[in-house]
Amino acid sequence: MKRVWLISNLFIAPVILASSLSFAQKMPIAYYRAEAAFNQNDFHNALIWIDSCLLLKPIRYEFYLLKGASLLNLDSSKQALDAFYKANKIRNNIASYYIAKTYCRLNDSSKCLEWIKINLNSIYREPESKYILDNDFSILTNKEWKETWEKDWYSSLEKDINHAEYLINSKEYEKAIDLLNQRIRSKKSNSKLFLLRGTAHLKLRNINLALKDLEIAQKRRKKDYSLIALRAKAYLLIDEYEKADKLIDQAISYSGGKPEFYLIKSEILSAKKEWENAYLNVKKYLDFYPNNPIANNLKIDCASEAGYYSEALLSLAKLLKLNPQNPELYFKRGKIYYKAEQYREAILDFDKAIQLNYKVSESYLLKGKSLMNLGERKEACKCFSISGNLGSLESKSIFLNSCIY
Repeated sequence: MKRVWLISNLFIAPVILASSLSFAQKMPIAYYRAEAAFNQNDFHNALIWIDSCLLLKPIRYEFYLLKGASLLNLDSSKQALDAFYKANKIRNNIASYYIAKTYCRLNDSSKCLEWIKINLNSIYREPESKYILDNDFSILTNKEWKETWEKDWYSSLEKDINHAEYLINSKEYEKAIDLLNQRIRSKKSNSKLFLLRGTAHLKLRNINLALKDLEIAQKRRKKDYSLIALRAKAYLLIDEYEKADKLIDQAISYSGGKPEFYLIKSEILSAKKEWENAYLNVKKYLDFYPNNPIANNLKIDCASEAGYYSEALLSLAKLLKLNPQNPELYFKRGKIYYKAEQYREAILDFDKAIQLNYKVSESYLLKGKSLMNLGERKEACKCFSISGNLGSLESKSIFLNSCIY
């Protein structure tokens, strides 16, 4: 099975609260339900799930941050402000950026500027680029804005970290590595530098270099589950499946079951050809993010290999409704029908793949095998001949052994 590479910057959380969660803590499943709803723009359900978290533990600032963000997206700015203030009360200045943002939404430029300065004076200060790219701050006049940024708020280290993050997010990995090389002077350098350089190396498939950097970073961030998951992905890429599996289990345990990690776990298990467990893990992820195309494709492959043909076919039917001209989906479905010995259905799908010019040689090969299983030898031999002429050695062999007397 073709291995899926899960492209994601795991050191950056998917919701708008990324930089606030600087030290990973175990979260309840309800929080991940809320986060998944938020990431899929289902803010009403995000609020329902986050309120269930608050009933259990009303002293977690992360819950109030996500509640505030959900309310802000529902244009309930005053309620959002209340949630952000509650987060700020639990951890001083953790929500300062979002309070500033909300006051700007409320057209209170004076309060907005006050909280921008509070944020920039705190350990949670956001990079200047985040302010510039956020349209909510556009209500500030040029004079107010200029005066705010006359002061140099950031240390040289912070500037380099922010710029390295920008370069990585812009896919300029070599430039990020060059910048970080200049900054890293010893193993005692800031762990974020090693994390960023390791991530850039990982994106470039410099796996051994990535692992060295990530392991150094891990020594000072022992239970940072996103970092552990990055290491798992690195080991997966060099086929060290047991190490990858052990690490992703740690990440799942430390996080309390972050759904993204079940997707990585499924990919590791599929590489180990443990199809049933791979299938069960990708299903766990899809319970949170049902429309993720990478996960749905992985589920189809795992279900097919595990012999769950009905599940695989149901998933394919859903994907084909969304993309009826995707030839890969017809080819996959044809292979599943072939495995399930539903040869007529398989032939229809291989014909569709051929019509759409997808894996034509292999499609003719499998169509020929389907026809042969139906006893239609003459038509099957035509398929083997075409496939063989397109370069399939297996088709040539079948044609010589079964079609020529």
